[in-house]
Amino acid sequence: MEMNIGPIIMEKRKEKQVTQQELANFIGVSKASVSKWETGQTYPDITLLPLLAAYFDITIDSLLTYEPQLDNHEIQRIYGMLKKSLETQPPEDVLAMIRSFVRRYYSCYPFILQMGMFLMNHADLLPGEENIQTYTKEAQELFVHVKTQAKDPELITQALKYEAYTSLTLNEFDQVLEILGDQVPALFPIESLIAAAQQQKGEEQQAVITLQSAIYQYTTVFLSFLGNYLQVVINQPEKFAETVSRGIQFTDIFNFKRMHPVALMNFQLSAIFGYAQMQNETAAFPLLNDFLELMRETDFPVELHGDDYFDQVDKWLERLEIGHQLPRDSMKIKETLINFVINNPAFANFSDQAQLQQIYTELRLLQKKERAKHE
Repeated sequence: MEMNIGPIIMEKRKEKQVTQQELANFIGVSKASVSKWETGQTYPDITLLPLLAAYFDITIDSLLTYEPQLDNHEIQRIYGMLKKSLETQPPEDVLAMIRSFVRRYYSCYPFILQMGMFLMNHADLLPGEENIQTYTKEAQELFVHVKTQAKDPELITQALKYEAYTSLTLNEFDQVLEILGDQVPALFPIESLIAAAQQQKGEEQQAVITLQSAIYQYTTVFLSFLGNYLQVVINQPEKFAETVSRGIQFTDIFNFKRMHPVALMNFQLSAIFGYAQMQNETAAFPLLNDFLELMRETDFPVELHGDDYFDQVDKWLERLEIGHQLPRDSMKIKETLINFVINNPAFANFSDQAQLQQIYTELRLLQKKERAKHE
């Protein structure tokens, strides 16, 4: 895929008879930035596109002379810039940009899937009173479009699962079961077959990457399963406690503190609030302190990456549609997780305890420091 925004900027700038420096001054960037845009070394930040279009008195569509398909690198870039724009632009403008991209690349099904997930993951930040329901339905329409129009079986399968996810969010429980069925299918992981074929062809390194990326994904999915399982065994204290214990051991084995701290935080909170509902403060408070400590130790924003064990995973991550980035802005995730603790009614019975109040104070301090960094 080739994007021609550089030549368009150069052409329009010369038509307007302005220098690179004059354009840079108007936009608020360096002359070197404009030069790199025009030579195709870099692209303008997505938040600058409306300003550039207005300056040249053309539409954004005229400025963005894309081919109808996007490669993964371009999808990563657009997804990342849309996340960033939510921090600096009015949500109405971001929504308009999303819909403009969707219209332009409606036949680029990997991109449409990611725009649906973007709407799902950022619905609370988009305009409107019933934004969760509104943008979940909009995402659902995108997933159905991919499911019915794409030819790639893998894309169709992804779209089907995402459609079920939107149905669950919309409380359409019968629809979820209609889409997915109510019986768990027997697992038949294809990754081992792919790796075996690669190995037999002498592609040893590629086989390592294949299996590492599979193990990496399955570990995170497995931890998510354990967190969900806690919610359905909450009335079985012994089973709940055993699941928490095994989950913690699992996260230690695979070094989730470094590999995927956000996934670990989600598991911790699932355990914490389960114990809080049981009014088991003896079990809840140590985990809450662990959550606080992990929040302190984690450098935000968080990106997905490998570690000493998963030393080939980064090569796989680079090929994903959104690359190393989390689907939702990790700074927003941090804010959400902290607020989830501070505002959760499950702690009502412990609210007068000094230990809980101290944890609240520490979490609010982390929030304050993070907000100050972005002001």
